[in-house]
Amino acid sequence: MRPTLHVPVLVVGAGPVGLTLATDLAWRGVNCLLVEPRTSINPHPRAISIGVRSMEHFRRLGLDQKVIEAGVPREQRLDVVYVTRMLGREIHRFPIPSIDDLVIRRDELASEIPETTASPFYKTWTAQAPLERVLDAHVTAQAGVEFRRGWRLQSYTELDECVEALLVQDTTGRQEKIVADFLVGCDGANSPVREGLGVTLTGRGALGAALGLYFRAPGLRARLGAKAGVMYWTLAPGCGGTIYTIDGGDEWVFNRYFSPGEKPYIDDPVALIKAAIGEDLHVELISALDWTPRQLVAGSYGARRTFLAGDACHLFVPTGGFGMNTGIGDAADLAWKIEATLAGWGGPGLMASYDRERRSIGIQNTLEAADNYSRSGDIFLAVQDIEHDGESGERTRASIAAALSPKIKHFAPIGVHLGYHYDGSPIIIPDGTQPPTFNAASYKPTTRPGHRAPHAWMKDGRSTLDLFGRGFVLLSFGDRPDNFASLIDAARGRGLPLTHNSIDDGVTAATYEQKHCLVRPDGHVAWRSDHSPNDPTYIIDIVRGAVACPDLGAHRERVDH
Repeated sequence: MRPTLHVPVLVVGAGPVGLTLATDLAWRGVNCLLVEPRTSINPHPRAISIGVRSMEHFRRLGLDQKVIEAGVPREQRLDVVYVTRMLGREIHRFPIPSIDDLVIRRDELASEIPETTASPFYKTWTAQAPLERVLDAHVTAQAGVEFRRGWRLQSYTELDECVEALLVQDTTGRQEKIVADFLVGCDGANSPVREGLGVTLTGRGALGAALGLYFRAPGLRARLGAKAGVMYWTLAPGCGGTIYTIDGGDEWVFNRYFSPGEKPYIDDPVALIKAAIGEDLHVELISALDWTPRQLVAGSYGARRTFLAGDACHLFVPTGGFGMNTGIGDAADLAWKIEATLAGWGGPGLMASYDRERRSIGIQNTLEAADNYSRSGDIFLAVQDIEHDGESGERTRASIAAALSPKIKHFAPIGVHLGYHYDGSPIIIPDGTQPPTFNAASYKPTTRPGHRAPHAWMKDGRSTLDLFGRGFVLLSFGDRPDNFASLIDAARGRGLPLTHNSIDDGVTAATYEQKHCLVRPDGHVAWRSDHSPNDPTYIIDIVRGAVACPDLGAHRERVDH
């Protein structure tokens, strides 16, 4: 056995969540060891759509354009289309703009789709495998990341001051003992890290059965013509599922969803693909993957030195595209808290706040996805006469189309990606206001504490989002400098990194609602006020996890004049 190696962070699992966490830690100057049993990236596509908030995190990390380039062409519209068969009758279409549209037609889209003003991004169509290749290449180039493929976690023990872990290399059997300040399990649905914590998953469990068929069809894109979408819901009998593009060209996936009572087995996958397409085109099957749609969340995400992220702590159905994106959000929350704790300015309650903040989001998002799945199942059942030419067929197709209008929340759920918030977090200072009414398909910008600090384009062409990430940021709008100096002095006294930005822009000021807004390194609002703080050190101690935030009434006098 090799001599014991000490690392600040041991990340187990190099899927999109583990790779994002390693990237974020490296961006923050925190060294980590990343281990993954697989020696190569699984080429079979799984997650497909990268959410708005995930793209904002990748923007901060300097990877957003590479992620976009790894997906469909920028000029490709991202329409979602309901059809009898892919080349059959179109039943309903959800028009979604391309990446180019968001830049070239920004002002026009603002009136057509107001939600496009909420972020520099709207919908990004990049599959999990290409995303992993982008992140893998980036992580491999980082001096602060030691990346070992072909290694797995054998066992671990959490102690008061560290985590002791035993790693094994699969090909040689060689073992190595690791001592880490923190261990993060990004190791998937069957997580050994979760098992070691003794944490169980609870929820609705298995919701159905599905088969994913990854295939190449060279002539299919041309047959779709100028109005090609990126995803097609096929509703003809025996074909219920989705066909979506991977690269905007020849590569596609057919996810066949089996209704209750259907036998989840396919004798001839290629024949099934051709049936769902609706024509006898040349099809080459690349891979097939059975999978189970589930709604499950871990009873704990960890609280001391061992933590869970991604599929290790929440399992989704893909309807809505929340699973990978929720995991990327987990990584963003963990990274800054680990950095703060290792740097010494994070208080004893900071790491424990991860479970309090992210577990509620895991529950919320898995339930939203399960709701989408349930509603989609109802549509698959309404297929009688769907392909008939006569009146009965027209009536069936019209009834399905009429039921689809609320489903834009399934394909562009900006309220899920941007509207989540950390109510009840011990490191957020509430101001007594109520959250906006939740709507999965819409988003209202707010600086209410716990929410994501809003995007707004500033006079110099940058987004307000570009100000966040390196420590805390205090934004001030139209107030005297001496009104915030005490907060900066308090932060300096506790070693908390804080920069100040004074913004002289009426539109941005209106978006940010109050004169002072304290934003965390992950871009969430920690505190806001129209007044200078009465006890600035108290505020700083709450947001860094040194003291827990009590009920609003118990601390109101200490927060504001």
